[in-house]
Amino acid sequence: MAKFFVDAFADTFGEELDFYGLTLAPSKIKKGTKVFNFDGYNNQIKLNEQLYTDISKGKYSIVPLTLEEWTSFFRPFLEQGEDIAFFTISTQLLSDGGADLKAAFSQLSSEFPDRKVFLIDTLTVSRGTCDIAKLATTLYKTEQDFTKAVEFAASHTGEFVTAFVVDDIEYLANSPIVDDIEEQFMGAMINMKPIISIDTQGKFSLLDKAKGFKSAVAKLFDIVNANGENIADYTFSIVSLNADEEADKLYNKFLNYVDESEIYKTSLSLNNAIIVGPKCVALTFHSK
Repeated sequence: MAKFFVDAFADTFGEELDFYGLTLAPSKIKKGTKVFNFDGYNNQIKLNEQLYTDISKGKYSIVPLTLEEWTSFFRPFLEQGEDIAFFTISTQLLSDGGADLKAAFSQLSSEFPDRKVFLIDTLTVSRGTCDIAKLATTLYKTEQDFTKAVEFAASHTGEFVTAFVVDDIEYLANSPIVDDIEEQFMGAMINMKPIISIDTQGKFSLLDKAKGFKSAVAKLFDIVNANGENIADYTFSIVSLNADEEADKLYNKFLNYVDESEIYKTSLSLNNAIIVGPKCVALTFHSK
């Protein structure tokens, strides 16, 4: 038996998880002095206004899982005789560079030498991580070869690019990972919004900027189009938080070039909302 897990930061929800046979790994969120486990949503839900307000006031933060918490989560599945594969967002984006997560999988591999234990660093975030995990489960359904399915999906890491717009860069500035972006953006005109990319090595960079959030989101399409790529050769995912109007317009632009099955629109999870602030649109794309 085999079990496929995907990161809680992968912006995927109940119905999609069930369809592809994925299980969401846990995360921990802190509000004030209270820390609670967050295991995703049963369905895509809208974050309510109070939650927007709490996020904007910095009341929430992400608490990394420890080595013991990682091993405690995955160990029961191995004890039940299942092989496991976990698709994580780029470990460069984890607070400890993924040290505890990697150590947990090394420990579990030693504890269960007769089981297959895979940790796949997808070198991307959000929907890119989800899409790579979906490659594995889709192949596994047809061929029932766990190792082949995982290796096939892992071979597609480094192919997913994400570009996103945030309304307030100060939230990202709280992370040492993106300090350089804040420096690049310092001194920009008032109301300029950053367009940030995460490349195929999982690294952040300031891609562009625009005056106003709506203009910056519109530029996400222009950036793909201007690169000289054939849009019809790609598949896309649009993830939004508190920006349905802008996300819908972006979605409709791409529908002029790709089939509806090649573009997916979803909501941003609470985990990522805490990092990017109360308003964001992200675009992930890769070749078919």
